[in-house]
Amino acid sequence: MPAATDPITFGALPGGSSPEEFLAACQTAEALGYDSVWVGDHVLWPSFWPEPLTMLAAASAVTDRIHLGTGILLAALRRPAPLAKQTATLQWLSNGRFRLGVGAGGEYPKEFEASAVPLDARGAYLDATLEALRGLWSGDEVSLHNAQIDVDGARLDLPPDPPIPVWVGGRSAAGQRRAAQYGDAWMPFVIGADRFAEGWANVRARAEGFDRDPDAIRPALQLWGQFDDDLAEALPVIAARIEATYRVDFDRFERYTVYGDADMWVSRLQEFVDAGVRHFNIVLAGGDRLMQLTRIATDVIPRLQS
Repeated sequence: MPAATDPITFGALPGGSSPEEFLAACQTAEALGYDSVWVGDHVLWPSFWPEPLTMLAAASAVTDRIHLGTGILLAALRRPAPLAKQTATLQWLSNGRFRLGVGAGGEYPKEFEASAVPLDARGAYLDATLEALRGLWSGDEVSLHNAQIDVDGARLDLPPDPPIPVWVGGRSAAGQRRAAQYGDAWMPFVIGADRFAEGWANVRARAEGFDRDPDAIRPALQLWGQFDDDLAEALPVIAARIEATYRVDFDRFERYTVYGDADMWVSRLQEFVDAGVRHFNIVLAGGDRLMQLTRIATDVIPRLQS
């Protein structure tokens, strides 16, 4: 299990209504000492959603240190050979700062239909994609025959160096098994502290079954957040964003979020630290993102890291 001395790191999904706002947020996060910035993914979605690998390529050009990740990529909706090339190129372009976060998704069936991926087979397609990526990234000549690729003697001309870490999302038993089998980190979403602790214990046990070192897998969590000293300002922003995004009442989703002032943030996040989380990805719901990145970095993160 994670030791009390294991570092607690923070990443952010800053979003942004314009390229300038997004890139400024990435630069601000780097200047403030965040571990990473991340971008979510949907191929089709009812509202505006840019493509994450393209956005991270732009972010790599205006930053120097901060890690860059997909949080998370619906990798099964892409063909594995082009995806291997895209991700390897991003690793090269960013000088080794890229992390591939993947998950099965499924909230919006239309994007699976449009990508010719059966919704009920998305987990199997994701496993096949990860198998193909691991093989192609090696730079060795590989023969692969699964649901996503059928090829003999294939070799990727740009093997990523260093290797690309795979951060696996998914709170389900299948997601936990996938993290144990393929992941360098397990990063579920929409999960409470108790269920995280149970899932993390299962990931570790399953990793041993795959002859992998459980300590080599990082326990991470992605969750929605809104920082404001005035709860009356924070609550309506995050509630409106959750209800618009997921079409559910905020009351049903509230326990999977963090909002309010620094004391409220520390109290909520400490529950997850006690459950084993050692990396947090914060999805900012709205408002002044640069202010929130700053206040979280100065008023929240040091209290949890101490």
